[in-house]
Amino acid sequence: MSGDGSAVFAAASFLIPSQALKFSGHDVWRGGPLNGRTTRPNSSSNHDEPPQNRKARAAMTNEGVIKGDWQSTQFESLDRTRGSMTEAIGTSCDGGVNGTVLLDSKTRAKGTKKRKDAKRRQMSRTGNIPDIQWRAIPMEHLRNHPCFVPLPYPDEIVRLKVLEDVRYFRQDSWQWDALHAGRCTTSQAAAALGLLEPKVGGFLGIPRSLRKGGIGAYQRLRQTALRDLDDISEVLCTGGNREKRATSTAPLWISNKSRGSVHSKNPGRKATQQYPFAAIYVPRMTEAECNERRNRLGHFFKSGASPFLARMQWGSAQEATALLTALNYFWKKDPHIVIKEVGMCGAGLEMNRTNSSASNEEEDTGLIIGASPDAVIQYPNGTLEALEVKNHCPFVPATFGGKKFKKTSTKGNPQNHIFRIRELPIEPNVPAAYIPQLMMEMLALGPSCRSAVMVRQTATTGAVILRLHRDDEWISEMLFWLHRFMDDFVNKSEAPPPNFFWEDDQHGSCDRYRDFISRTKQISESVELVDFVSHKEIQRVVSADRRQLPLFLD
Repeated sequence: MSGDGSAVFAAASFLIPSQALKFSGHDVWRGGPLNGRTTRPNSSSNHDEPPQNRKARAAMTNEGVIKGDWQSTQFESLDRTRGSMTEAIGTSCDGGVNGTVLLDSKTRAKGTKKRKDAKRRQMSRTGNIPDIQWRAIPMEHLRNHPCFVPLPYPDEIVRLKVLEDVRYFRQDSWQWDALHAGRCTTSQAAAALGLLEPKVGGFLGIPRSLRKGGIGAYQRLRQTALRDLDDISEVLCTGGNREKRATSTAPLWISNKSRGSVHSKNPGRKATQQYPFAAIYVPRMTEAECNERRNRLGHFFKSGASPFLARMQWGSAQEATALLTALNYFWKKDPHIVIKEVGMCGAGLEMNRTNSSASNEEEDTGLIIGASPDAVIQYPNGTLEALEVKNHCPFVPATFGGKKFKKTSTKGNPQNHIFRIRELPIEPNVPAAYIPQLMMEMLALGPSCRSAVMVRQTATTGAVILRLHRDDEWISEMLFWLHRFMDDFVNKSEAPPPNFFWEDDQHGSCDRYRDFISRTKQISESVELVDFVSHKEIQRVVSADRRQLPLFLD
């Protein structure tokens, strides 16, 4: 997670309340992972239901699947339950049935009709109530995934043994927020390095909307920081995060430990098509929950909220879903790979242990850094990679897009909606503004972290997975300029002028800085392309009745 969160969380608490993260996982048969049919089979009239489906339904009812007893089966043959588990691997997370084999002719006919009906229902490209939680899997649910290692509840941390232990505070805790004061984190690194200045931003191709200058970094670094272990423990280990613990016994995930599927007629025989994800996500979006979200978001956006707030909130709401995309992708490569939740890293770095006995100029500046990757990928051999996800919001104001769109906006938006959908192809590169973030994350995770993975995900056109390799020479230069920012501006209580460093000849380092910026651009354009992930390969929430979930709620 990038950014402080303090400016956005106030609105987020309204847009994404805790009760909005609840899904119905009890009515498994209504569009659940164990049934590819659109409705629950009628017990009094089930002549059209294939025999293997009737057996599976009766067996799973007898064995108490809804109570969570299914977990022990792990896609194996159910001799005791007298049926197959075809439907468990036949339900795709896009709302279709893509894994079921050897269905009878009537079932295929129904599926064909359903696809034709879905094709007729075109999703609206404009609207007034954007669903910023569209098909999003909540972070609290991802923490229960069998391949995801969560952090403890913050109120369970009662003592810190070393400074680096602050990484165990979740990124949605007040302790994580408190650690940002006076610390140069990834949200301020690009600004403090001058990347968001007009001339540098133009050279690097950073959008004008992001060129906000260095004043925000200057104000942050002037704050009093928590530095000493005793002070940090006294302030942070005081609880105050009494989150409501989950009490439901219904399973959220069904682990796919066999990395395969079951043949529809012969459970002992491996099917030709495998279930594509590490685990089946059980909860489904109900009509009641959709109505509640429509009323809540409709009231918010109709009350005069800025349309750009939807774009800010999309990234937060969709973060866990993008992390799951990375988890599923790397799980296919090696089922022993795990994704670990992490808070702010780097507090224990030697450079952060500043004190009055500092012996060189750089340490005397008082710079302390910290970085919070969205997660960490841990490989079986112990190798770590920082994981960062960026979700590209599909919603833009209806009038956004320049004169060309405004000329045709009446035709494309006859109802004068506030928002429209715009999704551009994702280029396989890491934008230059994010290079300091990824490099600082690798630095904060320690010398053994030699690369970082970035997932750039869209709502309708899939995702791209990129890898940035560590460049220690660039990191050294980054730290040099961060110390300069502290020395030239923060410690002198002088706000940085526009295009600082780029036009600064006072210290005779203008050429050195421009070489640093040029190298940043080269790194941005030469990242490793890991893979493209298609839209259907992204695991998301589906509706309880298997209907298509539109991006707009009105």
